[in-house]
Amino acid sequence: MADVSIFEILPEEIRLHVFQYLSCADIVYSFSNLNTRFNATLTHVCNPMNFNSITYQQFDCLMSNILPKIGSNIRSFVVNEHWANFISNKLHPICFKFDLSSIFPNLHTLVLDCFTDADLLEFIDDIRDLKQLVKLVVKRLDGQRSYELLEKVFTANNRRLKSVLFDYDSLYLSVNTNNENVSYPNIEELTLNLIYCDMIGNLFQLVPNIRRLHITFGESPGVSLTSLTNAPSLIHLKEFELHSIGMFWKLSDIADILSKIPSLHKLTLDLSTDDKRLVNGQNLPIILPSSLIEIQFCILYYFSESQIKIDSLVGTWPNHIPISCWLHEFQKYAIIHTTPYNVFSMVVPATIGRYMLSGWKYMQPVEYLKIYGESSSIDVLMVVQHLHRLRKLNINIRNDSEERM
Repeated sequence: MADVSIFEILPEEIRLHVFQYLSCADIVYSFSNLNTRFNATLTHVCNPMNFNSITYQQFDCLMSNILPKIGSNIRSFVVNEHWANFISNKLHPICFKFDLSSIFPNLHTLVLDCFTDADLLEFIDDIRDLKQLVKLVVKRLDGQRSYELLEKVFTANNRRLKSVLFDYDSLYLSVNTNNENVSYPNIEELTLNLIYCDMIGNLFQLVPNIRRLHITFGESPGVSLTSLTNAPSLIHLKEFELHSIGMFWKLSDIADILSKIPSLHKLTLDLSTDDKRLVNGQNLPIILPSSLIEIQFCILYYFSESQIKIDSLVGTWPNHIPISCWLHEFQKYAIIHTTPYNVFSMVVPATIGRYMLSGWKYMQPVEYLKIYGESSSIDVLMVVQHLHRLRKLNINIRNDSEERM
């Protein structure tokens, strides 16, 4: 008991430092209701409230005794699929599916981790009547590419959601709608992985008021954008990111997409191409919207000619779009990117590390990195050593059968 008393009288700074080594659930479970000073501290420390990696004893105590008392202070809540099953299947005496809005009346952000598409579809029905909840984050979603999932998510919480984010480890989703009258004007921010690029027109139809859109496409035999023909223009879209390494894009493909985004402010492209026009700096600036303020790109360019002149290629770009170019003559590809390239995620061939000189810092913000191709572990290390903010790493190189996360 003496140890507890000593801890209670420690300065706030020391206690906050100790809390850095504990999970949010551990902190609340261990220190809640010791005294008013601790309760005031916990109000600020435990956002987000995270239910990952807790025991059933902790879960039972939190749900029964603690959350009903502090829930009004919680703005962000993280729950994984395991505890969601306890909640929705009424295995706990508190029926969470009816009490979510009363326990967390001021919840702003809900994070769902490690769900399957089937479980997410079921749990979405339990997200309702939360007047402050506008942001849903889905991490590591697995399943069979449910065709109804995306639109179901858009309707969650009585269509109050404004921001829906699927992380890069989630499954690739499908968008299929032939009904021009179906749309979700509540959605203003969206990050997702789409199975096929020709779903982009259907997606544009669903989110007419979107302001921030990040899309990662899966692999397809080729680029097809026929669905864009009758798609509406996204006049509110200010920030657009396109990530697609699994197929070759043409300059005309990018032009078709940009023609539907007349008020764009920021554009990010991360893609592959065999179209020389797309990497020639005299062409891309012509198709950019006049409203554009910032552009950044990383283009993997596969060429067929026996020799390519780096200086000539770099020299085609205007001064206001500074670029750098790395050449791999043996495998006949070049990497052309803006400097700096401030993105959260990247997919790169491992051999890129051979061109990263000491002190290289063009892509420092990258937190999620996928490395692929025919290479060695040395090449991988040469890439990783430069990315000091890296949080997730996916390695898939042909001479190493392991795939790590």
